[in-house]
Amino acid sequence: MSFLIVSTACASKETNQTATTDLDKKDKNSEKATIKQTDWRNPILTPMGADLARMLRAYYLVGDINKMLPFLILPSNMDAQEFSKKLRASDWGYELRVTNVMWEEDSAFTLSIKTQKQQTVGVEFYQGTIQNDTAKLFIFPGNKNPFLAD
Repeated sequence: MSFLIVSTACASKETNQTATTDLDKKDKNSEKATIKQTDWRNPILTPMGADLARMLRAYYLVGDINKMLPFLILPSNMDAQEFSKKLRASDWGYELRVTNVMWEEDSAFTLSIKTQKQQTVGVEFYQGTIQNDTAKLFIFPGNKNPFLAD
């Protein structure tokens, strides 16, 4: 009689372990399904938690210009080193805040940016587009501020 009780108890433990393992597998599968891919298409709110202009400005202020390059569209006659020299020579490190994005055709956009230079408030407009599911800004090499169009 005691042998029967022990064998049934062992069998119920195996059933519970199998059920627990099945639940763990379902939880892991549902977690994989709910994890979202990062979306770099929105210039107002990037996965970094800030707008595109602030993110680029932060990289600029710490001198990490190479991290800026994936979010910029350089002209064909400008390479990364030339852009780095031009940006270091500019006075672009002032306070920036995106106030509006104006969408145009073909995934192009214009960012309306509120600036603050020595307690003077102004507005600048940066042009960009979506390339390979990433919001990118155009660089204009003829200007002192490479982000401003003529």
